Amino acid sequence: MLDRLRHRAWNWLPTFLEIAERGSIGRAAAALHVTPAAVSRTLRLLEGELAQPLFARVGRTLVLNRAGAALRDALRGAVVAVDRGLSEVAGDPFAGPLRVASLGVVTEELVVPALAALKVAHPDLLPEHVNVGAAEANALLARGQLDLACYYEDPSVDGLVVDRLGDLGAAVYCGRGHPLWSARRVRRDDVLAHAFSVPQVGDTGRVLDGWPADWPRHVGMRITTLRSNLEVCRSGALLTVLPDVTAAPLVRAGELRPVRFDALPRIPVYAARTGADLARPAVLAVIDAVRARIAAAGRTAARRPSLATPRSRRYHPRSGRK
Repeated sequence: MLDRLRHRAWNWLPTFLEIAERGSIGRAAAALHVTPAAVSRTLRLLEGELAQPLFARVGRTLVLNRAGAALRDALRGAVVAVDRGLSEVAGDPFAGPLRVASLGVVTEELVVPALAALKVAHPDLLPEHVNVGAAEANALLARGQLDLACYYEDPSVDGLVVDRLGDLGAAVYCGRGHPLWSARRVRRDDVLAHAFSVPQVGDTGRVLDGWPADWPRHVGMRITTLRSNLEVCRSGALLTVLPDVTAAPLVRAGELRPVRFDALPRIPVYAARTGADLARPAVLAVIDAVRARIAAAGRTAARRPSLATPRSRRYHPRSGRK
């Protein structure tokens, strides 16, 4: 019976896994680019062959029962094992797709430069990058659709190996048109008197710029992307918490300045993967490269002189000139 089931069910299992991960026939059909009727028929065939249901129907949502959850967990591991086997058969551990997810400064300053350098060293590698948050990235990792995810929050998810890669320095920044641009001595109350442009809220409920929860601030704008927040800050309209590595070029150009008062917490960076024994050399190479870039950013910040005073021309009282 098992041999017959194995042969008949093999074509149905990918559809079952999509339904299990997405929780509905419609979303699974959209992901598979087939009709909902085709997905429903595949599920009926699989449940009929197993002679038992795999889901409980709750309204329009499908909820896995015990048998369905066991089959889903087995398939998750199988997907990862198949991907690993395909990589080994290819003969080159640095060939084929390398699927990585990240957000914000982790993407722009750390992950994408690391992937580009790895591509130069290994032309047969095909890096694939997506911008998703921690919860979605963890789901993709569990389904075997990602090799690595980098983000700001420790996921603490069963089945994932999580490495803390280091910490990024951050500060409050303002543009030339902001009232704090020319301020010499700034206290926390002075900063909190002004509105902020802030990024999205993370999966743990914290804003992803690392702002301390016990420092109430006025939010004047919410923007998803880091680069857009940087441009809002540059305009002088609002304050923004930015990673120092991102703000540094505009600080050197005299378009931004850090508003120094109380030190902000450093922003941790984490990497998550499915397991140490399944890690591809390419995945470990990305982790090492991102860790090295974080360390290099810290060394650069330590050597940089204070940037608390904005660039400005001095006033000469005798001549009346600036």
